[in-house]
Amino acid sequence: MQGVTGPKIAVAGLTKEFDSGARRILALDNIDLAIAAGEFVTIVGPSGCGKSTLLYILGGFVAPSSGRLEADGKPIVKPGVDRGIVFQDYALFPWLTVYQNIAYGLQMQRCRPDEEREIVARYIDLIGLGGFEQRFPRELSGGMKQRVALARTFAYGPEILLLDEPFGALDSQTRELMQDELLRLWRSTGKTILMVTHDVQEAVYLSSRVCVMSKRPGHIVHEFPIPLDRTGSREAIVLSNEYAELHKQVWLAVRKQVLDRSEA
Repeated sequence: MQGVTGPKIAVAGLTKEFDSGARRILALDNIDLAIAAGEFVTIVGPSGCGKSTLLYILGGFVAPSSGRLEADGKPIVKPGVDRGIVFQDYALFPWLTVYQNIAYGLQMQRCRPDEEREIVARYIDLIGLGGFEQRFPRELSGGMKQRVALARTFAYGPEILLLDEPFGALDSQTRELMQDELLRLWRSTGKTILMVTHDVQEAVYLSSRVCVMSKRPGHIVHEFPIPLDRTGSREAIVLSNEYAELHKQVWLAVRKQVLDRSEA
């Protein structure tokens, strides 16, 4: 956004408590995080550490208990068109075609019909679904549905993308294809992306930085810059010594948190 300096996303002293009735549960404790424009940051950590809760707070769907969170220098208090979110379960409209699903956000923004057609056509080409424009979600494979979900979110132009385990429901081969698709979309659009995942391989392969969270109450305990050359093939990346070393470091940091038996 023109005229904005500082991080695209800024989180300071963020905490979140849930009232379970019998007791209060501290889910997130003193989270500090700054994400630059165009950066791809992934959060990994043990199950139940609050990764998705943090994502939903940044999306404006869940209110924090305390702390400061901003997007482009403005407080986040509710969902906004500047932040697009992609869920694990595709969340497509089953009664709309591929074209109509991708165009949905553009139509809500009252985009001109000619501009809408141009944008949708560009993203259908980017995700490799030419010829499927008039198909319905029930006619698509899981990987194709998730490609449509990504294209729909990219198409309406949010400044920030929030991804909640976007490939968690896919088989391993389709998951790798979708990781490549996301990497290509990020490199071609320069969007700011925050993703949560349980998959260390996925985090290291895709991200410019990986943050490791502790067990509940979740807080960031490690940050790893991921300076990989992503101009080559997937094989060149994952078989490189640089990738192997970074994967080892992140995996060990996550495993340490998973094996931590201390009480939350």
